[in-house]
Amino acid sequence: MILRSARYVFFVLLAFYNRTDVKAQSEVQLLSFVDIGENNISEGIYLKSAILSNYQIEKYSMNAGFQFNLKHPGDKTFSGAWFSGGRSFLIKNFDFEIQGFFIYSSFSKYLFETNWGVLLKVQRRHFHYQLGTNFRGYHLVGNSFKEYDPEVNNKIRENWNIMYLIGYNLKPVDHKWNVGITITNSDHFLINQETNPMLYLHGRYQVSEPLVLYAESWYKSAGALNISVNYFGFFFRTGLIWKIDFGK
Repeated sequence: MILRSARYVFFVLLAFYNRTDVKAQSEVQLLSFVDIGENNISEGIYLKSAILSNYQIEKYSMNAGFQFNLKHPGDKTFSGAWFSGGRSFLIKNFDFEIQGFFIYSSFSKYLFETNWGVLLKVQRRHFHYQLGTNFRGYHLVGNSFKEYDPEVNNKIRENWNIMYLIGYNLKPVDHKWNVGITITNSDHFLINQETNPMLYLHGRYQVSEPLVLYAESWYKSAGALNISVNYFGFFFRTGLIWKIDFGK
């Protein structure tokens, strides 16, 4: 399943690349970060790391990322993969981006999750927004569960889930430093149910022309949009962004 979906994403990204001029101005961003936190199922402190890349050429973007468990109660070291491709548009002075994505998340040797969908992204001077939908699948590995329940289905589907994000930055997006706050139900390798938003504070500082240091503090709730609200988890993220510009 993951190989087939990733192959579809690769062909879409390749089509984007073939329709662009290789001499046009482009930018590559390499991003790495570490998460440290705890939640109701982590059995104490957990530690994760990830590396992501973004390739931007004119109106097109291509992205890929991988996540790893450094300290976690589960039995999996590799915990996630993310692929996406997008295009920006300008219609009557309204600029936005449409992005398609695929996410693979591995929880254990018995269960993994896939998500694919589409996002509408809007960036303004201080605010940024995202709205989209995703199709989720929970997959049981092999026939291990059938030993206990022969009627169990190896796949569970959730269609047309809503994704959202509203964020505010104190400074314009291209300022040397910035701080802000965001509410969303998705992260790089995670998409929550609509009723479980996450709130995070974020800040960044441009150390040099190609290098940006950033940090985020995330709070996860359970049922925040329901009648009852409960604490689920918290984590702190810190990382580096390295930008490489071509065609200047």
